[in-house]
Amino acid sequence: METKVKTEIETEIETEIETEVETEVKTEIKTEIKTEVDMIGKTHFRFPIAVLCLLMSALLLLACACGSGAGQSGGKENGGKENGGQTEQAAAELDQAFVPGIKDRGYLICGCKMDVPGLGFYEEETDTWSGLEIELAYSIAAKLFDVDAETAKNQALVHFEGVTVADREEKLQDGSIDIMIATFTITPERSKTYALSDSYYTDYIGLMVRKDQSDANSLGSDAIKSIADLDGRSVAVAKNSTTREHMLNYLNTMNSIKVHPLFMEYSSYDKMFAALKEGTVDVMSVDVSILNGYLDHNTTILGDRFASQHYGAAVMPEHGELIDIVNEVIAEF
Repeated sequence: METKVKTEIETEIETEIETEVETEVKTEIKTEIKTEVDMIGKTHFRFPIAVLCLLMSALLLLACACGSGAGQSGGKENGGKENGGQTEQAAAELDQAFVPGIKDRGYLICGCKMDVPGLGFYEEETDTWSGLEIELAYSIAAKLFDVDAETAKNQALVHFEGVTVADREEKLQDGSIDIMIATFTITPERSKTYALSDSYYTDYIGLMVRKDQSDANSLGSDAIKSIADLDGRSVAVAKNSTTREHMLNYLNTMNSIKVHPLFMEYSSYDKMFAALKEGTVDVMSVDVSILNGYLDHNTTILGDRFASQHYGAAVMPEHGELIDIVNEVIAEF
């Protein structure tokens, strides 16, 4: 009889609290139930009092759980805003500390390409950097340290870190650089990951092939004179670039021509160009400004141009204050 009563009591209380409390509270209530019911078996004559104590304990714990749940719910609705507000506040504080941190350090660390003449190029023999993106970096530093660009250059207010298409995002994410100015195309997808500046340069994707040696004025090889000749041909593209996607989109607009190139990814432009010269690939495809830096008497750039590329500077999203400064500089650049 006692066993039956105990079982009924446990079942009834557990059923009442099943849908109203969370797992942690249920565990606590079950423990309390077991303790009280065990006391029933030991002190039979106190049964009515024990049951009363049991019910009061369960109701008390239930009230606490509901109160706690209400508080937690309020935290998600009001305090969800509060917690979100705390997160936003922390991000804002981090952002506000970033630019002063650069100033305290005394220089800006900028990731730039080393192999794109005219944009970002490093001359090892003279230990000098040159190109549009290099000049932009000095102008940003000038704005940060309240000097002119020439002074920023003379005082080495920018420390350059060489990056490639393969590692530029990694270096930005791990904090090796403060900002990336490295032929980085602005895209909706990238804007979800980084804070991107306004565009400072617009380019187009082009195609480079080996020149037909039998004709000095050749506009292409004897087999490839335009993008329409790329069916089954191997095309070198940069790793982590948008070239492959843009080329396929462009080819899909050519309703009268069906072309299916084969793509091969390389971690640097030098490797792409070497593969082209060696005949490992038939075409090197990248932004025209980059192709121009590799053009020689054995290669030629075809006339095809597609997919405008708007270059922007990039920082981590929590460092938006720096991008505001960059945009001011770009507007005056």
